[in-house]
Amino acid sequence: MSQSFKFGFEDENIKLDDIPENKAPKDADESMLEDASGSGLLPTLHDLDEMLVALPSNIQYNTIQLDHPDHGTVVLPRRELFDIRAQIMAEDATLDELKAGISADDIKPNIYEGGFKTWECSIDLANYLLSCAPEMSESLTKACTVIELGAGTAIPTLILFQFLLRSTPPSDPPRRTLVLADYNASVLHLATIPNLFLTYAMAAKLIPPTSADLEITSTLISSFKQGLAERNIDIRVISGSWGAPLASLIAHARSASEGLPFRNTLILASETIYSPASTLAFTACLMETMRGCEEEGGKARALVAAKMVYFGVGGGIDEFLSVLKEKGGEGTSVWETKGMGCGVGRCIREVTPRAGC
Repeated sequence: MSQSFKFGFEDENIKLDDIPENKAPKDADESMLEDASGSGLLPTLHDLDEMLVALPSNIQYNTIQLDHPDHGTVVLPRRELFDIRAQIMAEDATLDELKAGISADDIKPNIYEGGFKTWECSIDLANYLLSCAPEMSESLTKACTVIELGAGTAIPTLILFQFLLRSTPPSDPPRRTLVLADYNASVLHLATIPNLFLTYAMAAKLIPPTSADLEITSTLISSFKQGLAERNIDIRVISGSWGAPLASLIAHARSASEGLPFRNTLILASETIYSPASTLAFTACLMETMRGCEEEGGKARALVAAKMVYFGVGGGIDEFLSVLKEKGGEGTSVWETKGMGCGVGRCIREVTPRAGC
């Protein structure tokens, strides 16, 4: 079983156009507004500056430690769930998705999709990316886009973001774009963006690699934005349902002035295939995004981490591979672990469009 993964990126340096925020693509057809699961939550591109301004005055965090025998230890900060709950309650939130997010339920389909929780397979995917450190390092020095579907706490993306932050930026760095998509805008606002911000602060040695808190100031926000600009890192955040409209909006967000909107793309996803409905919607979005890349002459790879079986809800890797085949893709095993005792096996599949499809 292969333990290495290469993005397969070319060396082109691509410049991206600035695009209008909070709008669906102009050519979006009304008939496409429903995703494959039928929930029909129209995806929205959010303004990063607005999300940064909306950060609370203080964020409490804990850490996740990843260890690899060849590549050392990586510590990632993650906003404390109780801190998220405190902000929700302080803001007297009335949205159903926020109420669900602080309840005992992991998921409420089409209301809250579990983004405040760090799921087991997202740690698997982060560890796998760490194991690919040499290939990852080389790939991220080139123009590329990383997309995390169902981002939530965004642990896999944080691995790549931390590498970009700790690398010495060249005088003329290529554009690296991070697209983070989650069903709930509140998850992006309360978990995803704070975790990216904390990762920046830790890379800059402004906070310790242990559980603590961070005071958010306008000066720190300006420093964060300057750090992104110096490294030519562009962060895009999108909320909404999986399906063709989300894939279209990702293409819109990734558009390039040279007419190559999808050059060099890596898609990450974990725990996204937990039910037949989610599997269909996710796979449709995944393959639509990858096909768009291939049609524009780019290269695309995806890493999908999941449990072998999701008992009681009908999802699992076999169902995913079946739907994937129907939609013109194929998945190769790059990592897996067998369940021990009552545990459920977990795996990571590298997904590519099938030749001729």
